[in-house]
Amino acid sequence: MKTQHYRFTLLLLAAFFITNLSFAQRDRDEDKGDEFHLDKVYEMSATGTLNLNTEDADVRIVGSNRSDVHVKIDRVVTSRGVSSRSRSFDVDVENRNGDLFIRENKGRSRGFIGVGYFRTDYDILIELPEGASLNVRGEDDDYYVKNVNGTIEMETEDGDIELVDCNGDDFEFILEDGDLKLDGGKGKFYARLDDGDIDMVNGAFDNVEIQVEDGSVTMETGIVDNGIYDIRADDARIDFVVLSGGGDFRVTKDDGRVRATSDFETIRENDYRSELKLAGGKADVQIRTNDGSVRLSKR
Repeated sequence: MKTQHYRFTLLLLAAFFITNLSFAQRDRDEDKGDEFHLDKVYEMSATGTLNLNTEDADVRIVGSNRSDVHVKIDRVVTSRGVSSRSRSFDVDVENRNGDLFIRENKGRSRGFIGVGYFRTDYDILIELPEGASLNVRGEDDDYYVKNVNGTIEMETEDGDIELVDCNGDDFEFILEDGDLKLDGGKGKFYARLDDGDIDMVNGAFDNVEIQVEDGSVTMETGIVDNGIYDIRADDARIDFVVLSGGGDFRVTKDDGRVRATSDFETIRENDYRSELKLAGGKADVQIRTNDGSVRLSKR
């Protein structure tokens, strides 16, 4: 009896394998596509917040003098050969009390995974009022943001973020291995990165807090009296360029090194701490690094 049951099980497995192999052979040279497209206009307050939650998209957000929000999403999944059918995909868009919420809605995967070619092209364009704020949560997305002047909070894993002409006064970024570029900005700036790089130019910040591990920090900003600037790094390279103002600079280091242009006066120096002063103001600048390097200059 056990032998018959064993043979019957083998026959079922063989039939399953032959059936799937037949389907695999049939689909081996066929292109399969799965598309989602959205192109609509939504209401949002001129100073409302865009709440965006996506994954693996190339996102472009542009502010202007418009009074509504234009959302254009194009997502095309292409597979060739034997591959799993993609998960069902949709996007929920909702206006709530003047804020706009955009969130992906994905179902479970269908089919089985085999050997083949699989590609996703996923682009998002959002045009919104320039006074709007952003609350963005992503996973491996890349972002380009221009002329958005409200509060900006963005969090992603391995994606890159670039901001241009965003003249708000409150910025917060959390990234893992991505890079952050910022042209302009003032007020408060907070960033936490693992292995990514920060490249900031034309800033006018009075409160800066940066935490980074193995990346690099290039920061060009004016510093103001009583302003607080705190940079903590592990093996990172830090290049701090003062555009205006002055103050006290304290660098704590382990095996790192500190270099400064002649604009800075060295007050105290030893193997683990450097204290310098830049005439022209009373800002407080603290930099902590282990094995990294620090360069201070004035433009």
